[in-house]
Amino acid sequence: MKKIIITIITISLFAINACNDSFMEKYPLDKISDMNFWKTANDIELYANQFYPTLFDARVAWYVDDNFSDNQCPSNLSRVAFIWNQYSIPSSGGGWGKGDWKPIRDCNYALVRIAMMNKTAEILRGEAEIRFFKTFFYFQKVKKFGDVPWLEADLQTDSEELYKPRDPRKYVMEKMLADIDFAIDNLPSTLSTDRLTKYAALALKAEICLYEGTFRKYHQVAGGENELLKQGAEACESIINSGLFSVWSTGNPDKDYFDLFVQYELKGNPEGIMIQRYITNKRMHNNVRQLGEPQGGLTKDFVNTYLCKDGLPISLSPSYKGDAKFMDEFENRDPRMKQSIYTPDRPYRIHDNGSVEYRKMPEYHTTTCFTGYKGTKGYSPYERDRIPSTSTTDDFIFRYGKLLITFAEIKAELGECTQEILDKTVNALRDRVAMPHLTVDVGFVDPDWPNWEIPISPLLNEIRRERRIETYYEGIRWDDLVRWKAGKLLENKLTILGARDPATGQYRILYPSFNERKWDDKLYLYPIPLEELVLNDNLTQNPGW
Repeated sequence: MKKIIITIITISLFAINACNDSFMEKYPLDKISDMNFWKTANDIELYANQFYPTLFDARVAWYVDDNFSDNQCPSNLSRVAFIWNQYSIPSSGGGWGKGDWKPIRDCNYALVRIAMMNKTAEILRGEAEIRFFKTFFYFQKVKKFGDVPWLEADLQTDSEELYKPRDPRKYVMEKMLADIDFAIDNLPSTLSTDRLTKYAALALKAEICLYEGTFRKYHQVAGGENELLKQGAEACESIINSGLFSVWSTGNPDKDYFDLFVQYELKGNPEGIMIQRYITNKRMHNNVRQLGEPQGGLTKDFVNTYLCKDGLPISLSPSYKGDAKFMDEFENRDPRMKQSIYTPDRPYRIHDNGSVEYRKMPEYHTTTCFTGYKGTKGYSPYERDRIPSTSTTDDFIFRYGKLLITFAEIKAELGECTQEILDKTVNALRDRVAMPHLTVDVGFVDPDWPNWEIPISPLLNEIRRERRIETYYEGIRWDDLVRWKAGKLLENKLTILGARDPATGQYRILYPSFNERKWDDKLYLYPIPLEELVLNDNLTQNPGW
């Protein structure tokens, strides 16, 4: 028996040795390996799929990001410490941790390997997707921290670049724009699948150029703001002049704005430069349920922003009925107001059996409406959409209506906003809700215009108003306050007051223990975590921290 076992082992070893070469060339079939991947454009596409879910989900941002602004206040249990200047420098994480940089490393991992591939048109398209995502991720980093290290290698634990200093934001922005221009040049104009196109890249470029151009102008840093704004204008014009997009409308000014954000299928919608689709039993979300119980509410300051139907602000319009009664406040106002803020005549829940539930307003409930003004944009009242994680209402990732406001603002900042530009942009959006047109001379001076730290023209005041109204709950108000150097607006008492309380006749005080907010300019950037400064002595802390 011992001899038989030895013989079997010997034969087995010989067989293994004889087929060793072919055996060693087989790779795990359930994992991606550099040796069996990075061969075709399809490989790049498969790799890029991981980034698509990370694209900005506007609807989730409505629930979260507007709490970081003068638009909305969370309940007193969820008060945002950062905008109250009560944020402590974290020891780790804080947007600078390993996981926070991983998406950029993942992009670089792909780009290093794509560089060795034969650059066919299909390969270039795949590379364009990766460069788009890298730009997208870096944009979040620059907005949060300002100067950040620009990385082009897929770093390892012993890479020297781990200890490099932060690069100036101007340098990083130049690299980002080069990548997004590559994406614009190599992505297709249209696709049958829900993937990136040239116009999505142009929309991202427009957002970047508006943000960075105005940030540099109002913070007086880096320079070159006009060139950035011009590039942003060109990106907007490329989208507008394509003729592929328009403002969605059915001709019903009292419904269309609300209906735009509760559609089950946005594919083919003329306002969708890029959309995020949800399909039953394949990909669903919980956002409608969360919007029904947002644990917050809109502020008195935001509500006062809406014009009256005659195109005048509440400070000047004879048609404004005041706010002694809750529903009076909505009379004769911009139709977007009732389509954005819940009123008792709108169904709150439509049950499967056909019964309809309404809510009495104003209410001051920690779960459903903390301020008396409940946001309703994007909120579907149908019970099927309130079942946890089963809603399939679609989202906009890049919306044409938002791009029009971006274009109007850029042209106004450049001193090039003509009546023709206004009619293509702001007034196209006002036409959807049958509001009077904005004119270049504006025609009034609103005594309640925000007290901007850096004064602006009447036209820019009204464009900023329009941006706030049209894009509220789309997660951009904080970015707007930062780039305009307008953080001091958070000191306005109306930003921490709610609706007039019928029981007292007084505006609802939202945070009785915190009756005033004091702005600090250090809040325009987040701090670098303490451990990172210890691990890398080439890093410097942001001003004021």
